[in-house]
Amino acid sequence: MEKVKEALVKLLDKYSVPYTKEDLESELPLQCWRMNRKFVELKKLVTTRIVEDPCLLRFCHLTDEKTALADLLYREFDLCEYVMDDSIAALNAAFTDGRSGSVVVTMKSGVIGSVEVGNQLSSANPEVDRHEIIARRGVASDIVVDTQIPQHSIYLYTDDGVQQFKDTDHELYGLDEKEIEWVRAHFEFLKDKSTAAAHQAQHLHLNKLVEMAFESDKEHKKMAL
Repeated sequence: MEKVKEALVKLLDKYSVPYTKEDLESELPLQCWRMNRKFVELKKLVTTRIVEDPCLLRFCHLTDEKTALADLLYREFDLCEYVMDDSIAALNAAFTDGRSGSVVVTMKSGVIGSVEVGNQLSSANPEVDRHEIIARRGVASDIVVDTQIPQHSIYLYTDDGVQQFKDTDHELYGLDEKEIEWVRAHFEFLKDKSTAAAHQAQHLHLNKLVEMAFESDKEHKKMAL
């Protein structure tokens, strides 16, 4: 955490953004993944109608047991709403042993989404994180078609094994994808703190959706918001 805070401070100082010690310690939920370039571009494809009339979302996020199933649902539900610029109106969930499962979500616009989550991967395996939008005209995906896991920009083969590098931010070299998301999200917030209420409201909304998903699985029925 100290490494990402140091990177944030350098960025704030570089652009003369005012901040306090309390700002750096803030625990306001910011939905940091929205800063990831691949999700920004997916959203742009929808809002600019490069893909016309989306009808189906296919989202999948699989990790090891260090990530709770509720946290995976929280993220994927937010991405459904962020990318589509829409809200989830109803959902139907089915889980297995509280470790994996699928949720069918219905957006207010009528778009259907399939959200697959799980935390049963070995810690030695990379996360599976893919998002696809199928539309009346066009298909959009955040990874290469038919690829199961994200690719890296550089592979270094040495006697000590394979090293992989994927620098995606020209100002934050050395940080991994999630660390970059955290730094960029906090940087953007400190530039405009008026978004605090919106972030908090979305946090409460997403927690409600996660609760509904587990209730749907327990009651074996569709839940409407």
